[in-house]
Amino acid sequence: MNKFRTVATFSYPAEAVVMKSKLESENIEVFLRDEFTIASDPFATNAIGGVKMDVYTEDFIKALGIIEKASPELSQRITHYIICPNCKKREVREQQDVNTAIGFVETIKAVVYSLFPLKRHKLYQCMNCAHEFDLHE
Repeated sequence: MNKFRTVATFSYPAEAVVMKSKLESENIEVFLRDEFTIASDPFATNAIGGVKMDVYTEDFIKALGIIEKASPELSQRITHYIICPNCKKREVREQQDVNTAIGFVETIKAVVYSLFPLKRHKLYQCMNCAHEFDLHE
């Protein structure tokens, strides 16, 4: 059994350290991989795959929720880590993102969600079973 899961990847070590501080302030232990390698040679970030942020498996969902709140633009890049609670597949997309909207109706919904953020709606939809959910359920 794997003890750690990669919760996010970053192009620059400074971005990773800021998010690490946020997660550690919420009592989540964070481990950064390849931080010093990329700090010493920034051009190697694409070859190495960026700075990987790992957390304990039991803290994974909590860490995803914190990252989602703290940095919405980063959450767009981590949807491949999210598992659908209904069918357990990793085919999830963010619903309120205009860039990932499929069709005219979903584009309009994404625009409405961005204009009226006070309306409570599900943030993610499984592409396999069409189940809508939020990470905080």
